[in-house]
Amino acid sequence: MKLRVDREEFLSALQKAKNATEKKSALPILNNFLLSADKEHLTLKATDLENFLSLSIRVEVEEEGRVVVNADILTNVVKNLPSATVFVELEEDRLVLSGGRSTFKLTTLDPGDFPEFPEPTASVELLATDLVRAVDKVEYAISKDDSRYALQGLYIHEVQGKVHFVGSDGHRLALFFKESPFPMELLIPRKSLKVIQGLLKDYINTVQCGKDDSFAYFLGEGWQLAARLLEGEYPDYMAVIPSNFNYQVLVRREELLGSLKRLSSIAGSSAFPVKLTFSNSCLLMEISDPEQGQGRDELDVDYEGQVLEIGFNGKYLIEALDNFDTDRVWIKVVDPDSAVVIEADNLEEDPYLCVVMPMRL
Repeated sequence: MKLRVDREEFLSALQKAKNATEKKSALPILNNFLLSADKEHLTLKATDLENFLSLSIRVEVEEEGRVVVNADILTNVVKNLPSATVFVELEEDRLVLSGGRSTFKLTTLDPGDFPEFPEPTASVELLATDLVRAVDKVEYAISKDDSRYALQGLYIHEVQGKVHFVGSDGHRLALFFKESPFPMELLIPRKSLKVIQGLLKDYINTVQCGKDDSFAYFLGEGWQLAARLLEGEYPDYMAVIPSNFNYQVLVRREELLGSLKRLSSIAGSSAFPVKLTFSNSCLLMEISDPEQGQGRDELDVDYEGQVLEIGFNGKYLIEALDNFDTDRVWIKVVDPDSAVVIEADNLEEDPYLCVVMPMRL
């Protein structure tokens, strides 16, 4: 192997590929990249046996070849080289990288020991901007509880001509949706979402999607990802989203978010109970912490009706509100003991809603 490559392009590919490696595995080779130089391209492969990522970049190849090298060390070396171009050459069992007046010789492993990759398949398209927006808006609600296995991923499927992206931990739910056919069901684990976010950060084209019995496949220009599907059946989340409400309040999102963050400054932890009292054109928020003290804040809101008192985990409200793109949101309530829907005022601009369970205070 012998080639030259643009340092910034090489570094970008390495950083994206690192998201699919595994440091803590009993198999040390999973914290390595497989590099393959062929014709005018260098292909990087990385896997933690749950994600199988392949990235290809254009390079000037003098000699073709394959090598396995430590992911962290290679990335750090390329990141700190002083030149715009990196020269890469395999000398016996050492990978030599040079740029400017710097030269590094890295130990390598046998490419034959690197795991085999599944063969991807694709049958449907998604806009990359929709996919990354969905991941960004829904990921916070995905369960971190190991006992709720099916809730530890992003659920993607089609409902009445719309593709739904769903995350839930049983206490709150986030749903982003777009008009698009999507004739398959995918349950994508949390770590795979980090890989997808890295791949799509500056990607504006479409993504080809597919699946088989074990993997979901995402293919783009110069890259492909196989993400092992989570097993289990996703709960019927549509059944927990109320459709008829007794109270509806229109609030300015930034004002409500600012008030909640102010109140959180005296909370003993990031999760804190807060009481919301809605009355004519007014929202009163109150927090009481036995050790830290008390706080209250008021907002003008668009509401006329009976006085409504309802308690929430303030952290859940903050995280939900943080992920809207519209200036105003609806808070829709059945009663103080039922799931509450927070929905964008303009669903065409921001097709997104959250469901948050109230708490007794």
